[in-house]
Amino acid sequence: MFDKGEYIIYGTNGVCKVSDCTRSDIPGDNRMYYVLSPVGQERSTIYTPVDNQKVLMRAVISREEAVSLIEGIPSYEELIIPETRDQEQQYKRIMREQDCTMLLRFIKALYRRKECREEDGKKITAVDEKYISMVKNSLLNELAIALDMEKEDVDLLLADKFLQEDIR
Repeated sequence: MFDKGEYIIYGTNGVCKVSDCTRSDIPGDNRMYYVLSPVGQERSTIYTPVDNQKVLMRAVISREEAVSLIEGIPSYEELIIPETRDQEQQYKRIMREQDCTMLLRFIKALYRRKECREEDGKKITAVDEKYISMVKNSLLNELAIALDMEKEDVDLLLADKFLQEDIR
């Protein structure tokens, strides 16, 4: 169980702060609920059962895990995601899993696709643009919390790592 004030990952919402843990007001529902505040969306509130098995809930990675993750960027292979009709379903699956290494591999693949399309004189697809934004936001928020840094500083740190590989 997570404690009040703790930061967690809640599905595709990404980083949320546990604002409270309370019993339901609904008659007959005796379950405990988390009251979550998504980071960067201060006006949003999520109520979810503590025992929710349908949506991923996990602790934000540790500082050590974040440092290791960032240092490992050059060694992560980009994902190979063939352009098919169910491509967005694959993207959604990756986002639901919220695995940081997989998200870094995913964003590397999306940046590479963007780069290739630009070389061919084409714009990035709307779907790819949407997922670059979602993945980047999710990663930056989690790493910022783990490293106790501003989101913008983490973005610069990641940009530096990606530039070492000529991606971004």
